[in-house]
Amino acid sequence: MRKTIVFLIVCIISSCGIIEDTSEETFTYTFIVKNETGGRVIIKGDYPERVEELLDGQSFMCSYDKPSNIFSGICENYLFLFFPEINKGYRCHGTVSNVEGLCFEGGQGLFTRLESEGTIFTEIAPRTYEYVLTPELLEGAFELPE
Repeated sequence: MRKTIVFLIVCIISSCGIIEDTSEETFTYTFIVKNETGGRVIIKGDYPERVEELLDGQSFMCSYDKPSNIFSGICENYLFLFFPEINKGYRCHGTVSNVEGLCFEGGQGLFTRLESEGTIFTEIAPRTYEYVLTPELLEGAFELPE
């Protein structure tokens, strides 16, 4: 009798949702910006604030954990690309309110939600996305103000 009562109490509690697991599974999303410009590129981002110099073939990478139903773009709020050999580059911002006109064409796609058509990333593995910087980017680079 005692086992039956304990069993009924457990059934009642679990049917009320008191023991229900409400934690949402999260996944790691990784974003890679690969330098294939043929030269060096200095990339500055803000998550956390960092500056990385990449030789040709090297990559800038960031990751974050989010639930599977939340999509986002690169981990940064802004991304500066500077090509030292030509002393020019790009400044791309994730917020529309901070648009300077110094980003490359389509560059706002770095920050666009992954499920939208605006993203410029290619999924290269599950939840791993890559964008390749090509030599064509050097042609339209801006002289950046300090």
